[in-house]
Amino acid sequence: DSIWYGSPQDQIQAFRTFQISKEFQERYGYPEITPATRAKIFGLNALRIYPVPEDVLNRHLQRDAVAQARQNYRERAEPHFLTYGPKDRREFLNLLRWG
Repeated sequence: DSIWYGSPQDQIQAFRTFQISKEFQERYGYPEITPATRAKIFGLNALRIYPVPEDVLNRHLQRDAVAQARQNYRERAEPHFLTYGPKDRREFLNLLRWG
């Protein structure tokens, strides 16, 4: 699937901050998305399948190459996903006056 359509990184990033509104929770019975729920979705539920104690896993995960890369990215994000150029109509029209 990723061969044809690319990585789902945009959807993953969006889900990290996604919240179901209180209105939808009450109206449709959706549960709140808690940090514990996100941890399960992003891989913590695999601990039920693999016999690795969570404390051992956490100790090793903080020192592996991915954790180091994640920490380096937090300190200096590259790519940084900043938007260059005009961000709304007013900024665009101001840019046209200069150009």
